[in-house]
Amino acid sequence: MYDINLLPIKIYQGQQTVATDDFKASAPPRRAARSRSEDLLILSIFFNGENWISSEIHQSWLDNLLQSFFKTSGSVTSAMRTLIETLNLTLMELNLKSGREGGPTTAAVNLTAIHRRVLYIVQSGLTHAFVLNQQGLSHFYDASQNDRGLGFSRSPSIRYYQADIGQGSYFFTTSAPPTTWTEDALFTGGFPSLEQLRRRLSNQAPQGLRIDLAQILPGEGQIHIQQPQKQVEPAQEKPDLESEMPSPIEQPLPSSELEALADFDTREIKAESSKPEMIQTEISDQESPEIEVEEIQPEVDTPAETDADVQPLPAKKEELEEKIELPKAVEKSEAAQPTEEPTKEEKKEKLIADPEEIKERSLKGLAAMLAKWRSFREKISNFFRDILSRWTPVSADGTPKLSKGTLLTIAIVVPLILVGIAAGVYLARGRTLQYERYFEQAQLAATTAMASENPNQSREAWYRTMDYLEQAASYKETDEVIQLRQEAQDAIDALDGAVRLAYQPAIIGSLYSEIEITNIISYGPDLYMLDKAGGRVIHAERMSQGYEVDPDFVCAAGNYSGGRVESVVDMAALPINNPYQAHILAVDAIGNIVYCAPGQNPVVQSLPTIGGVGGEITNIAYDSNYLYALIPTSSAILVYRPTNGQFLDMPTNFFEDMNFEDVPNLNLVEDITVNGPDLYLLQGDGKLIDCTTSSVGGNPVTCENPVTYIDGRPGKEDQIFAIPGSSYAAIQYTTPPDPSLSILDATSGDIYRFSLRFRLYERLRPDMGDFEVESPVATAFTIGIDRVAFLAFGHQVFYAYVE
Repeated sequence: MYDINLLPIKIYQGQQTVATDDFKASAPPRRAARSRSEDLLILSIFFNGENWISSEIHQSWLDNLLQSFFKTSGSVTSAMRTLIETLNLTLMELNLKSGREGGPTTAAVNLTAIHRRVLYIVQSGLTHAFVLNQQGLSHFYDASQNDRGLGFSRSPSIRYYQADIGQGSYFFTTSAPPTTWTEDALFTGGFPSLEQLRRRLSNQAPQGLRIDLAQILPGEGQIHIQQPQKQVEPAQEKPDLESEMPSPIEQPLPSSELEALADFDTREIKAESSKPEMIQTEISDQESPEIEVEEIQPEVDTPAETDADVQPLPAKKEELEEKIELPKAVEKSEAAQPTEEPTKEEKKEKLIADPEEIKERSLKGLAAMLAKWRSFREKISNFFRDILSRWTPVSADGTPKLSKGTLLTIAIVVPLILVGIAAGVYLARGRTLQYERYFEQAQLAATTAMASENPNQSREAWYRTMDYLEQAASYKETDEVIQLRQEAQDAIDALDGAVRLAYQPAIIGSLYSEIEITNIISYGPDLYMLDKAGGRVIHAERMSQGYEVDPDFVCAAGNYSGGRVESVVDMAALPINNPYQAHILAVDAIGNIVYCAPGQNPVVQSLPTIGGVGGEITNIAYDSNYLYALIPTSSAILVYRPTNGQFLDMPTNFFEDMNFEDVPNLNLVEDITVNGPDLYLLQGDGKLIDCTTSSVGGNPVTCENPVTYIDGRPGKEDQIFAIPGSSYAAIQYTTPPDPSLSILDATSGDIYRFSLRFRLYERLRPDMGDFEVESPVATAFTIGIDRVAFLAFGHQVFYAYVE
């Protein structure tokens, strides 16, 4: 567990002031979902636009939004995504309904969850998040600067990040960070304290900057909020009223009188004072209360006064009058008086009459309130007296006798009964009403979706149906919810031309959460997984219940036969007839390759390089005994031709005879794959570049940049297919009998399958069922020739059969 210290900062005109309330943290409530019971959540939200609700409703809404996170089961990132989608839906509906001239209300949000010693960050909108720990400073933001934020579209742009907490770290966000926020500046003199970090973040900060700073320390799940010290101006000296007034007109009521007025059990209120003033109030049990006010004022000789000389009444008298609101009729009558200059006597009468009228009205209202309270109390007392008289013995004066044990029992049982009744009413009616409200909205959205002839509008309505169903299911999971959810899911799949794959865990047991699988190779009964975080390859063997990890397999950084290899960055499958009978060829960033196979020691070789090409290798591909190595910083792909199955000869640059301006931007390439003369380069936005080698002289390499996708799904034939805007992580060429190109959408986990002429014929969508996926970002995939698909989400690996 961890403790969180929140420090909201807002810099205005060079001074630190109390920041906005849109920076909150929450611990799990008593009845949180089981998968949320140990999480902590931090919300930092930046609104743009006019104030659309009152401050009180605004804070209540944010608190309810935070609590909804802890009621959502499943993975931590899916719960965070649900919260952001709910926030986006609320803002979007608000903008559609209001249509204000000032423009829509939008928001940028940083949502951070502490889950199993890891900091999960989900971000949407143009905002920046920083994590400062012992390892350094991490900066998370949208580098493209194209995210419009929440409130614009039905599907918000969401980004996912992770960071290590360790023994303590800082998390802070802002909308526009200064350039002075560098690792060297914040780490000056070692890891800073909270106060040191506050000063360094505020140093040379621009005007109007808001900083949401959170300190995360090992603890017991406590949350503390700290505020910067506000600069308080010296109080102005108040004039001495008594010295300026010629003589006292009226003294404040003694405290004994105010206490007597607040005593509900007193039927006669008497006020005594050393001043010539007396108030008598008597309240009768049978008649309506009457108040007699008698006030004797001493004659005071005052000099001539003007309106400016009239002084306010003493402080305590002012407090009494502030609690009493004069009727509007009195104010109107005073306003209607002629504007003639009042005489000295008229001004004196006005000064004395106002307090008298105020006291008379206040005492009458207080007496009426006392009478109602006494009547209500007597009714309650008579009710319980009648009940107790039937169950308990009666004394001589007719009052029931209760033992100490009976009184103690009543004191314990009655509150429990009341709480039980209230809880029962809420559980039986309150949750049911909420469920019915959301389910009715889901039905209405489904009806709209079925009636719409526009596929895009229909798709948005079905997504809205799914959102409302999730809200309804949080109160009650019923058969009608399950049925409508299935209908909505099937309708969305039909609109997208998607086929659902029922995935299940592939690994017996589970891999460590620190592992991040970024490449998968299915090699007969063997499964090889590249752990990017650990810089190694993991081997698993197929068993009857799944794949079991081989603890004796070694393919990682170390000294082996032939030399040393550093942390591996990519791998490729080799044909079994290679000189070392290795299944896997792995490579590190500086060009060392290692041959790996189960039950064998690794063998290392160093790849030769050519002049003018330097930098780190990020990806490799292998086809027809040729090895391709991508070096983005040099805009080069080195091609190694084998000699006796080994890569010992000097390579060639794939683009060496190509005009430099025609060479694709390799810094945007996420993955590569090869099919004979065709080299396919996948960019992170889903665009695909097809570069083909030719034996024709003068123009050995031509590139189609980017290729045009054609839709080949039933009902959509020969239409141009625009691949959805998302984040794409991997590409794979599948050999005959089913040759195809498959592309992985990291955000949704969908796999797009194209023919070699770039015609989309299948979209495989994951159905995880009841299995909990801790990270919603798909990091690797493969489809074997046995039509078994493997899909990785961080350290979790699943498999499914492709029909």
